[in-house]
Amino acid sequence: MPTACSLLLCNICRICMSIAVLKAAAEFGWSDTVSGVVQSAFLWGYMGTQLLGGILADAFGGKVVMAVSVAWFSVATALTPVAAGLGQGPLLLTRALVGLGEGVALPSMNNLIGKNVRAERRATALGISFAGFHSGNILGLLLSPFLIANFGWRSIFYAFGLLGLPVLLFWQSTVPDSPSGRGDGGGAKGGAIPISRLLSSASTWAIFLANFVNHWGYFIYLSWLPTYFNRQFSLDLAKSSIFSLLPWLVMAICSSLAGVLADYLIRRGMAVKNARKALQCTSFLGTASTLLVISHPMGNRLEVAVPLFMVALGLKALGQAGFVANMSDVAEQSAGKLFGLSNTLGSFAGILSVSISGFILEKTGSFTSVFQITALMYIGAAVVYAICCDDKPLLLEQKVNPA
Repeated sequence: MPTACSLLLCNICRICMSIAVLKAAAEFGWSDTVSGVVQSAFLWGYMGTQLLGGILADAFGGKVVMAVSVAWFSVATALTPVAAGLGQGPLLLTRALVGLGEGVALPSMNNLIGKNVRAERRATALGISFAGFHSGNILGLLLSPFLIANFGWRSIFYAFGLLGLPVLLFWQSTVPDSPSGRGDGGGAKGGAIPISRLLSSASTWAIFLANFVNHWGYFIYLSWLPTYFNRQFSLDLAKSSIFSLLPWLVMAICSSLAGVLADYLIRRGMAVKNARKALQCTSFLGTASTLLVISHPMGNRLEVAVPLFMVALGLKALGQAGFVANMSDVAEQSAGKLFGLSNTLGSFAGILSVSISGFILEKTGSFTSVFQITALMYIGAAVVYAICCDDKPLLLEQKVNPA
C-alpha cells in the first residue's frame, strides 16, 4: 500500500501537464511541436536517473531512495508554474527536474519486490504497485479539470506538489527499514550482476526491446490522449479528461488482475518463461489490433474510440506480468539495476514518441500515423520477445557458461 500510494503521486505529478498544456499552450501561443517538447521535458530527467536509481536502490534499499524521490519531485512540481512564468527554458528545466526525481521511484519498487517477494508472488505484488501507479493517472485526470476551472491551470501544480508531504510521512511511518519476510537480499543468490553481463544476454535484450516499445506507446497515451479527444471530437477540457481517464481506470484494474493471473498460471504448473511470453505477447498483439481499428475510419467515432482505448490499455497492463516481472526472474539480486537500464531505454523511447507525435500532429492534423506506427512496433516486439524471452537467472548461466 505505501508503494502504491507513492507511485500514485508520481503519476499525478506526471500526467497533470497533459491537461495543463491545453490551457498553457493557448496562453503562451505554443505550437503542437512546442507542446510536445514541453511534455517530453519530463523524460529528459526521468531517463537520466533510471540506472542510478536502480544502483542506489540495490545498494541502500528501496525505502531510502523512494523517500528522496517523493520529496524531490513534489518540490519540483510545485515550482513548475513559477518556472513557466520565467520562460520556456526554466519550464523545461523544472519539468526535467520532476522527471529526475521520479526516475528512481520504479527501480526502488522493483528492488523492494525483487528482494522481498518470492517468484510465485511477484507478479501479484507488481500488479498491486502498478495499480496504484495507474490510479495516479485517474486522479490526475479527474481532479485537474476541476482545479483548472476554479483556480487556473497553475493551481494543479501547487496542489499536487503539496501532496508530497503527507505521502512522504506515510511512507516513512509504514515502511520498515528492513522489510519483513525475506529481508534485504534474503532470497538473492550470489552477488550483484555486472552491467556488462546484463548487456550480453539475449533474454535481457528481449526485456529492453519490450520496455522500449511499451514506453513508446505509454507516453503517447499519457501525454496526448486528452488532446486526441479534444481535437478529434471537439470536446472541452473536462470531457476530454473524463474520457481519457476511463482507459487508465481499466488499466489500473487489469494491472492487479494480470499479476494474479500470472501467478495462478505458474502455480498450476505453467513454466515461468511460458507465462511471461503468453501474457506479454497477448498484451502487445491485442493492443496493436485496437490501435489499427482506432486509426481506421470506422474507429473515428467517440462511441467506438473510447471502448477501444479501454481495451487497449487493459491489454497493455498484461505486460507488467510479462517483461516487468521477467526482470526479477533473470536478475533477482540486481532487479533495481536491470530495471534502471531497461527504463533508461524506455524513457528515451518516450522522449522520441511524445516529440515525434507532436510533429506529426502539427504536419498532418491527425493521430492516424501515430497509432499505426505504434501498432507495428508492438507487433515486431511481440515476435522478438516470443523468441528470446527466458527465465534462467543470469548468475546461474554465468557459472555454467562463464562469460
